[in-house]
Amino acid sequence: MRTVQRTLLSGALTGVLALTMGVGTAGASTADGGPDTATGATTVRTVDARSGDVITCKITTHLPHYSHHAHADNRHRVNVTADIKCSKSVAQLALRVGLYKNGTLYKQSGAKVNAGRNKVSQNAARRCIKRQKYTGYSVGVVTFPPGYTPHTKQVKHTSATVRINACKKR
Repeated sequence: MRTVQRTLLSGALTGVLALTMGVGTAGASTADGGPDTATGATTVRTVDARSGDVITCKITTHLPHYSHHAHADNRHRVNVTADIKCSKSVAQLALRVGLYKNGTLYKQSGAKVNAGRNKVSQNAARRCIKRQKYTGYSVGVVTFPPGYTPHTKQVKHTSATVRINACKKR
């Protein structure tokens, strides 16, 4: 399995996070890339030491797919989206998304940060090239409110790999 490593999210919280990503192409599935979500997600939990209150956050990287919105603008793009959703509002959420083509980083989003909210979404998109394998990867940082342990948690998730055979509207 070939692994490519790139820094995806760095400096999103002033030096708190520098994640390295590795995405392999082994186990790629064949599909035309619909906007379905990948199987599974990564979940983290934190507990308030005083009250016992629990906050759960889940990061999901959706399957890369041909963008029908970009098709309308004649831009023929492949797109991957990701989100972090928490059971309650947290101090801060930061998220960055990478789109891989055949195991190599093809597009990386900027970091999107939401403070005082319970969710954040981000995407990465680039020109669609037919008959290629695409994978999405997302990394983020959840900063929980004061009193919760752990206070900060790094999260990451990889989508399944899909083959996009045609860069056109179905």
